[in-house]
Amino acid sequence: MKAIIFILASLLVTQTMAAESWLDNLMDDNKKAEINQRWHADGGEMNLLFYYGRLQSLGIEVKGTVAFDTNNWTENTYIMPIKNIGGLSLKVPYGNLIGIDQGVLSLAGQFEWHHNGQVIEFNGLTLRVSNQHKQDSDVVGFEMVNDQGQVLFYFDHVHSTLDVKNQFLNLENMDVSISPTLAKILDEPKLSGLTIGQAHIQSHLTLPPGGYQDIKSVEGGSCANRPLWPGDPRPSDGNPAQVDVFLTEMNASQRRNLNNGYIVVTPSAELRNGIANPTATQSQDMADVAWYTKYSGTFAPYQNAQHPFLIWNMYRIIDDRIEQIGVSGVKHAFLTINFNCDINCNNGHILWPGCEDIYGVGNNDSGSSLGPRENIEAYKGLWTESPSFFDPNNSGSQTNSSNGTDENRMVVAEADLGVPGAEYVFSSWYLVRDDINIFNTMGYKPYSVTESNGNWFFQQQANLTLGAASDSYVTPNSFDLSAGTASARKTIEGAGHVTLAVRVVDQGNGQYTYNYMVENHDFDPQVQAITLPLNDLASMTDFIFADTDEDAGNDWTVSRSNHVLTLQAPAGNEIDWGILYSFSFTSNAEPIAGDVEAKPLGVMRRPIIGSLIVPGDLSDLIFENDFEILN
Repeated sequence: MKAIIFILASLLVTQTMAAESWLDNLMDDNKKAEINQRWHADGGEMNLLFYYGRLQSLGIEVKGTVAFDTNNWTENTYIMPIKNIGGLSLKVPYGNLIGIDQGVLSLAGQFEWHHNGQVIEFNGLTLRVSNQHKQDSDVVGFEMVNDQGQVLFYFDHVHSTLDVKNQFLNLENMDVSISPTLAKILDEPKLSGLTIGQAHIQSHLTLPPGGYQDIKSVEGGSCANRPLWPGDPRPSDGNPAQVDVFLTEMNASQRRNLNNGYIVVTPSAELRNGIANPTATQSQDMADVAWYTKYSGTFAPYQNAQHPFLIWNMYRIIDDRIEQIGVSGVKHAFLTINFNCDINCNNGHILWPGCEDIYGVGNNDSGSSLGPRENIEAYKGLWTESPSFFDPNNSGSQTNSSNGTDENRMVVAEADLGVPGAEYVFSSWYLVRDDINIFNTMGYKPYSVTESNGNWFFQQQANLTLGAASDSYVTPNSFDLSAGTASARKTIEGAGHVTLAVRVVDQGNGQYTYNYMVENHDFDPQVQAITLPLNDLASMTDFIFADTDEDAGNDWTVSRSNHVLTLQAPAGNEIDWGILYSFSFTSNAEPIAGDVEAKPLGVMRRPIIGSLIVPGDLSDLIFENDFEILN
């Protein structure tokens, strides 16, 4: 069977522009002219990078592109020339690209998909742009359609830049996902929305005949005294300016199956600098965020190439226990698109007040930007460029990257997925230096996870909630003895944050299961031991310890002495930042209020004490004749 899809290869932009409050607040005689003035882009090329390994796992074979390497997807290229007809009309007031709302690009090139005996031909290739799949933080969203108006692919999570010097419009790192229509053609409805590639467009840029006015040249404008770095005096009152970045969206999906019982899971993510809908004064008082590409030079305010770091984790809640089953490396951010800004001073390496940024699945799977967590000092937001994973020989430049498959990715065992009765939670966190609240820069979603022919599909069950994923297990800083839940989130001055929590389950017949967790958010000294009260005469059965690996040889040791239960980490398996460990046991000791202590690594450090629920002292089992009944 052969289905022929003719694609008119055009990018037809029909979206409306999002509100840009920095324009609303700008007082300038030329504002109307700048808003109405259009820039133009046409010609150039599109590079389409299919995830060939991912498509193969779905039973889809791509024909007619070029030779490819399934283990190094970023090295694959399929160049599709853009014809020098039509073009895009850009809204670029004061040199800031805020949208593409009309125009056509025509592409050249063709390829085929082969699936279950069906050949789908993409000829005379066609694209279109619209609002239908545009993300909130996107400058523009694209659709690929055929000549009958059928939408085949979505393009989103766009990194857009204007290279005025060389006269190029760059639309890079776009996620390419399957539309419902194409999923129906494939007779695979569950593939709808699945990201299967990445695309980059470079088009020739034509500036207005009369040029343009740079935002920095507007006298008395909001950019007159920017950047305003953390600690600089605020314009309104002279107090130190602060950074408060918010995670605004993220979505998780399987990136690849490693064909060894493990899969790689990767998110897209969006953020915003500062609260939503601030007043003009609040905007002016917000600090700006450094966003410099690693090894790009030395810049204010830290005299380095400071940038945010993105991590992600996965958890499951099973039998009233929470376990961390996935740990990513660190994605080093390198560019911000600065969309929907309150202040926008036209620099893609500074996140201005109110500005949003966006990173797609492919972008967050780029080996050149992924490194290990151990190179980061989380609480301070510090990273030493050289020597490091990216520069092991201390050369002052990047000479090493993660591989194209699993290195510094979040690798999850398939055996941990799809377990009946288990709940799955995925979280992401942007680690930003000097951020005043880490818990609104991280967020989580519950997912259902199902398998089909070796592919795992993630379906979110609720919208993004800000905070640590463990908040979904026990409400932070809560205590309810009757419900058997308690949590203590501790701030260790100058060192970071740790959460201790417990769920107690009454099993009947005088038996209680205690489910404890300790999560190290950004506490760099790490946690090496945990202690809690447990009467020496109390029973203790069904002990379970869960760290983040499958190596039983590095599990924590358990001991009981002087009515205290102690868990001790072997060297090298302490609870590091961004990590949650848990343990459970059943006892005949009734639950009471009591303290659990987490001991930091290193000497002369005070224990972290959480007021939780602990096993009682067995007083109800002691008779007047001093005999004790033990289970």
